[in-house]
Amino acid sequence: MRARRLFIILIIFTGLFTGCESFIEYRDVIFFTGTETSPNRTFTIDAPSGLGISITSSEKMEKDVTIDIKIDPELVSAFNKSNGTSYEFLPTGSYELSNNKVIISSGFHVSESAELSIISLDQFEEGIIYLVPISITDVDGDIDVLEASKTIYVIVKRTIITIAADLEDYNYFAVDFESDPTLSNVSELTTECRVYMEGWETHNPYISSVMGIEECWLLRFGDVSIDNNQLQLAGGLINGNKYPVSSKAHFTTGRWYHVAAVYNGSTIALYVDGVLDNYTDAEPGGVDLTFNFNGNFLIGQSAGGRYLDGYVSEARVWTRALTASELQNNLCYVDPTSEGLLAYWRFNGADSLDVPDLTGHGYTAVAARDEITWVEGVRCPDNK
Repeated sequence: MRARRLFIILIIFTGLFTGCESFIEYRDVIFFTGTETSPNRTFTIDAPSGLGISITSSEKMEKDVTIDIKIDPELVSAFNKSNGTSYEFLPTGSYELSNNKVIISSGFHVSESAELSIISLDQFEEGIIYLVPISITDVDGDIDVLEASKTIYVIVKRTIITIAADLEDYNYFAVDFESDPTLSNVSELTTECRVYMEGWETHNPYISSVMGIEECWLLRFGDVSIDNNQLQLAGGLINGNKYPVSSKAHFTTGRWYHVAAVYNGSTIALYVDGVLDNYTDAEPGGVDLTFNFNGNFLIGQSAGGRYLDGYVSEARVWTRALTASELQNNLCYVDPTSEGLLAYWRFNGADSLDVPDLTGHGYTAVAARDEITWVEGVRCPDNK
């Protein structure tokens, strides 16, 4: 009955979009289980494993119905074009589908499962997200296929095990953008970072700095006007005017978050784990990354203090506005040669106090203290 109710909801929404003049005749349909609201399903792995795939009918079957399914690599390109992604199909020999036919037995509305198995990760590349489209190709029975759920898109992400920088002991990193005059008027800007908080600042002004430039463009937690576990883009300085914005979300200690601030020429938006949290209208202009207020661009500190009690990983600065889709795809890694990527620090270990800028642009992040404490075994994605 749950499947039937969900299908009726889909019909109601379809009717709203097609207009009141259209009359929709109810008819039983089949669809991939779990695709009632979205055809996408994420499968995160760190070892060979399998994912069950089944077909659901909007009503119990009066007789056995056999459904043919197949993996359809040709749909990857169209998916990328529609969603602004750059997923790749799985490497040859890394996967198998246990069965190309499934049966919804008489008296049931969910089929037996076929299993998509990732049998080898040997050819997986770091940071690459893979896509496996699986489509219904034929039905042995008088029942329609719900077109919007004819294909399930399995997004396969491999867990990356990396290292992070521990900033708990009043350490921070400095980056020199000030000496590059081409950065004095950046018309679009994205700053993003993975951050893990051990504690929040409990003394006035209750600020824990993540990354950026004080009084200009600074991602931080807390302020006298918000809670100490709320994210804020402080400054937002454009054409001499400030456009700060604070998150609706409250954060917790003991887990990793991906946080980002994006200026697209008309708004400044905050994203949490690739999802839009809040935004403010702004004006066209540019952000001055050469601005200096008690230091140029800092990671883990601002205004001569306001340190970060936690860890940082995957910090990046872009001279373009990333989309939500791009942010979600970039949570754990990005190609250092990506368009518009100005600077990229993975914080995955270094032999000195210099953390290299992987883009090759030379914006090294230099630790303020005599040594860096590293945190090993950091998993991404991992929401624990």
